[in-house]
Amino acid sequence: MKKGKKLKGQFFLIAGILLTIMFFTGMPKPDILVQTPTVEDIKYIYENIEREMPRALTLGLNQSAQIETLRNFTAFIDNILKERHITFESLWVTSEGNTSIMINISVGNFLGSSTNVTLNMTDDSGTSVIEYLEPADGATGSVEFHSVTSDFNLTIAYNDELKTVEWERDKVNLYALVNITREENSKKEEFDF
Repeated sequence: MKKGKKLKGQFFLIAGILLTIMFFTGMPKPDILVQTPTVEDIKYIYENIEREMPRALTLGLNQSAQIETLRNFTAFIDNILKERHITFESLWVTSEGNTSIMINISVGNFLGSSTNVTLNMTDDSGTSVIEYLEPADGATGSVEFHSVTSDFNLTIAYNDELKTVEWERDKVNLYALVNITREENSKKEEFDF
């Protein structure tokens, strides 16, 4: 009689183990969350920045704080991409004319170190004026060009980069260099509006 009870207990133990094994083998396996970074990811990020940076400048203009808004936007992008192990570097230049004959040029430096920036403005008459800035990393700087009465060309020189843009005198203009890098994938482009 004792032998039958012992076999009955072993049967329930084996049945319990089999049910547990069947339960865990029937569970779906989790998907792998880490994906290999691709060039398309970097391109997509760049396109978003190119689209959103002018919008941030416009938002700042509507709030009479365009440089502060653009600086905050750039710092926000830098922080978000750092969290995703993406290196972001940028330098942007804006111009803003007013009712007088003065043009204010602002530079935002997010290149990772202090940078010497040379601004050479040439107007329609051929008059050329050069100004120098050295904004620290994450900082902005600005200069004023006086007696600007027409549209102008602005040559922007920094590090090994040289860019000449044709800007309208009575419009807010924007030039930006954006460099995005993740592992071996990178995209370095410039745009101006």
